[in-house]
Amino acid sequence: MSESKSVDIARDAQRVFDVLRNGGLAIIPANVGYGLVACDAEALDRLFTVKRRKPHKKHAMIGSFALQEAIHVLPPERQSMVRLLTVDLDLPLGVVAPFRPDHPLVRKLGNATLSKSTVDETLSMLVNGGGLQEELSRLTTAAGLPLMGSSANISGTGTKVVVEEIEPEVRAAANIIIDYGRQRYSYPRASSTMIDFGSMRVDSDVCGPGSRYSSIGPFAA
Repeated sequence: MSESKSVDIARDAQRVFDVLRNGGLAIIPANVGYGLVACDAEALDRLFTVKRRKPHKKHAMIGSFALQEAIHVLPPERQSMVRLLTVDLDLPLGVVAPFRPDHPLVRKLGNATLSKSTVDETLSMLVNGGGLQEELSRLTTAAGLPLMGSSANISGTGTKVVVEEIEPEVRAAANIIIDYGRQRYSYPRASSTMIDFGSMRVDSDVCGPGSRYSSIGPFAA
């Protein structure tokens, strides 16, 4: 396992990409905490195992605003709300919405992984998770690889905003760890927002303890 503490987004995104395209797992920073990410179906299964996840929890995609706009199917006024929050106001956001099943990245997931990543024909995606995630999303999208993940913690233990808080078994499962110190939205606690733009609601069915999605945006357990 390799580890980094200095900030070099281009270098670190490339290092993580090299690990992910070879079936590895990576711990990376997001501006609301650390996430555990993968591109490979078997690696995603290892992610579930090390986190001791409940079967009903779904993978989330990590992407950019451009990727979200390309994959999700939303009426113009709701898509403009996503732009307002993520681009204009520069906030992290977990976007839950209907998706285009014919998009190349969605097709790349395969039926088994897709079933583990969708609820009622919706897919969750973290948008604006920080500079490293934006660059990593660019690299994986260009390579035709879906970037998927969850929070870097044992399920139910809460988001970790510094690497030192991540459980040893989770750290040991990662092939690379990118450590950028304490993350931006960590006081008074790690927090962000997940919105189901299909039903236009934020509630426990989407982002609380009963959440079916586990995202690197709101970092549901």
